[in-house]
Amino acid sequence: MKMQTTNTNKGEIQYTPLGNEDPIKLSISIIERQIATPTKSGKKPTQKEMMDFLMLCRARKLNPFEGDAFLIGYDSRDGAKFNLITSHQALLKRAELCQTFEGMESGLITECDGEYEETQGDFLPDYAQAVGAWARVHRSDRKIPTYRRLNISKYDKGFGLWKDQREMMAVKCAEADALRSAFPTTTGGLYISEEMGRAPSTVENTPPVALLNDADDEDDESEFAPSKEKKFRTSQGKHDDQAVEEVEGGLL
Repeated sequence: MKMQTTNTNKGEIQYTPLGNEDPIKLSISIIERQIATPTKSGKKPTQKEMMDFLMLCRARKLNPFEGDAFLIGYDSRDGAKFNLITSHQALLKRAELCQTFEGMESGLITECDGEYEETQGDFLPDYAQAVGAWARVHRSDRKIPTYRRLNISKYDKGFGLWKDQREMMAVKCAEADALRSAFPTTTGGLYISEEMGRAPSTVENTPPVALLNDADDEDDESEFAPSKEKKFRTSQGKHDDQAVEEVEGGLL
């Protein structure tokens, strides 16, 4: 079953986001008026940047009206820049809809007196120091779970939520990395705000050739058809909107 995409009047396209029953309409003018966040100096995205955002939302079946994706602007030495940012919930939604998804574990890597330990969740005891984060995604069709670890110092830029909720941010980054590796068809190329300092440069302008991968013509519904209730465990999933608000200041 192909993804239904309809070109409507005035440059609008209509498609059904992943996990939704009702189609949505998206266009350059809608993105400019309702979705794109201007830079602090008031600059708006170019037509190309908005078209790239539109194409990626359509190809990945993202719903920007439900907070799946954002187009965030910031001022740089080279002028206004706009990043496409995917929410943490968008990655979780794609995993949850997969029939072979059997849950996710995640937590911190702590250090105390030269000893390292992997803990569940983002709780940090007073006696320990968080030096990393990990996540493990389980699928019934794979013998080995997808396991990812990261070094917090490589991600923590000292701004926004990283100042006060460093542990939570780190675990979300580890989860996002593991989910992309476990479900590359529907999450490949999608980065969350917490990772923007580490995301590839291709994400900044979201070129269709790099990220769409002919997704308009591919049928990935078989893996992501409605599934029975299954175990779904994650320590994160909150504060996506709050994190996005901090991106602009952090990327200056």
